[in-house]
Amino acid sequence: MNLLDIIVALLALTVFGKWLLIILLFPFQCLAVPYQKSKSLINKILAAPYIVFDSRLLHRGWTRYMLYQVAYVPSHHLRRFVYRCLGMKMGKRNVFHFGTEIREITKIEIGDSNIIGDNALLDGRQGLVLGNNVNISSNVSIYTLQHDHRAPLFKAIGGKVVIEDRVWLGSNVIVLPGVTIGEGAVCCAGCVVTKNVEPYTVVAGIPAKKVNERPMNLLYKFDGKACRLY
Repeated sequence: MNLLDIIVALLALTVFGKWLLIILLFPFQCLAVPYQKSKSLINKILAAPYIVFDSRLLHRGWTRYMLYQVAYVPSHHLRRFVYRCLGMKMGKRNVFHFGTEIREITKIEIGDSNIIGDNALLDGRQGLVLGNNVNISSNVSIYTLQHDHRAPLFKAIGGKVVIEDRVWLGSNVIVLPGVTIGEGAVCCAGCVVTKNVEPYTVVAGIPAKKVNERPMNLLYKFDGKACRLY
């Protein structure tokens, strides 16, 4: 093997090595989901290769890294399949666009016919629930934990976020921990939602405040059809 062959082999390993590792670990990673819930010895043994790799070598960072890679695979179907296998509770006809960042996937529950825009961040560490026909636009960030700037040790505090049916979150909206956004509400682009939003209200600004109301006769349903390549 000459120098050129070695260089080509190293380049190929750099490009495709992570996907080989993802594919090899995925079955064991899926088996780790029931172990996390039941702490069964059998499940622990079956999932041992993933548990050892993730906890001993990567300090529990593999799932987040792996999901980041999957977020750019050009197939809605494959992304949904992976999310379900890794413990996300999900209904039908949901679409996740490119770059969705997911934290603590097993604590996220999503209903039917939701659209998650490009580069959205879904933080499930304290629990995240989406209803049906929710429209989350590009670059939306939903947090369930944040640091307490008053705490001597800068500890994290937070709470579950609930987003009810037919809510529309505009581009670049930030939703902070412990918030419930009522059915049919609209959060205008760029606003920061720091407290609960009443159903069918329109909020805007930093922090988000009511600026209008939305009609209550909403009937639309997303059919789940989207471009297959992103």
